[in-house]
Amino acid sequence: MNPMNLYIINEILSDYTSGMCVIAAESKEQCREFFIKEFGELYAKDYDNEHTEFTVIENINHPAGIVDYVYGGG
Repeated sequence: MNPMNLYIINEILSDYTSGMCVIAAESKEQCREFFIKEFGELYAKDYDNEHTEFTVIENINHPAGIVDYVYGGG
């Protein structure tokens, strides 16, 4: 298994408040692919928004894919 990065994404999956998502991926591009596959094109604009915050933890030992997420609430 290739080393993964853990992407912690804030200011995403918003309703009245922001949600968050955690994805293990080899690159930010692969992270986006996993995100769109799970949540659909509707949320692509959130992922690509300049206000979306990414924290990256490099070289983790975790399988690629969605780790966890929380939708923003109202």
